Amino acid sequence: MRLTEKEILDRLWNSISQYKPLVINKRKEESPTIQEFRPDAIVEISVSDKLSFKALIEIVPVPSPKVITQKYRQFLDYICKLKKPDLVPLIVAPYIGRRQADILIAEKVSWIDLCGNMQLDIPGKVYIERTGKPNRFPDTAPIKKIFQGTSSLVSRALLLNPDGFSSLYKLVDFINSRNANITASTVSRVLKSLEEELIVSKTKSLISVIDAEKLLDRLAEAYKNSIRRSEVRTFRFAADNFERVWSHFFVGPEVKYAAYGFYAAKLKGLTTTDEIQIYVKDIEQVRKIFKFVTPDDEFGNLFLTETKEPGVWFNIIQKEFIPVVDDIELYLEMIAETPRGPKIAQLLKQRILKINANG
Repeated sequence: MRLTEKEILDRLWNSISQYKPLVINKRKEESPTIQEFRPDAIVEISVSDKLSFKALIEIVPVPSPKVITQKYRQFLDYICKLKKPDLVPLIVAPYIGRRQADILIAEKVSWIDLCGNMQLDIPGKVYIERTGKPNRFPDTAPIKKIFQGTSSLVSRALLLNPDGFSSLYKLVDFINSRNANITASTVSRVLKSLEEELIVSKTKSLISVIDAEKLLDRLAEAYKNSIRRSEVRTFRFAADNFERVWSHFFVGPEVKYAAYGFYAAKLKGLTTTDEIQIYVKDIEQVRKIFKFVTPDDEFGNLFLTETKEPGVWFNIIQKEFIPVVDDIELYLEMIAETPRGPKIAQLLKQRILKINANG
């Protein structure tokens, strides 16, 4: 449950000691309202017997990057119009993450959170930074699930089409035309969260990525933290005739399959490998077809992995007549495949972000 502004203030007053060497004293006075904005409290902050200052507090219950940006702009504009430049703007939230902290400190806006983290920056007077304490209020954390499962297809589609989409339904159609099934309501929910994270811009005529690299990094972070990779089933076989393997895929019963991992990277011209790694949707169906291969958990060179993960099957491409996972999916796989994978992932990242390797 998210805390209200009153609950955040109450917890602040009850946990003042965790902010030492700061001494924070509540003042009874109130600031005037200017253009419907008024800070939530005024405090006197002392760092030593000789250094004290008055600060205006603004409570931010849900400190997403977008909300933080809006709040600090309102705050600084308010102090400017109040004509009291000596007043210190102080943002207070349940938890301030690294991205939000970077936004605030770049604008010389101080902050503290209820977890005991803080950055106090008063130019020419004092700078105090204390960070690293974990988030005790998970309801304030970014929604990581928008970067996993079906929801992740929104981010992947935006990376695939950097020019953006003219409407929500154009984006939905783009995704569903690439072997996926997503609803407009899911896309709308994900876009709202991406806007809050200042990753995506949404206007009446265009939906587009603001920071493609950050979006790719968020997908990678979610992939690493996902339990998805522990849910798949992988079977290992010894196969001495790969042509026979492929012939059974090509001419046998219809089977959903796609090359992945280092084998997919080989097909894309990024590495070499003697192993074949194949995703399938139904492992039992495939095992019936491949009765001629021998199970070999130790030395087998054919890996068959069962997964229904939407990201795997999204935007499948053909390489040498073989279905292969796309660059984004392979990039996510490679960042987790140490030690060889990260080097391949870097090449894929350049492709995805359309960065020239030579600068």
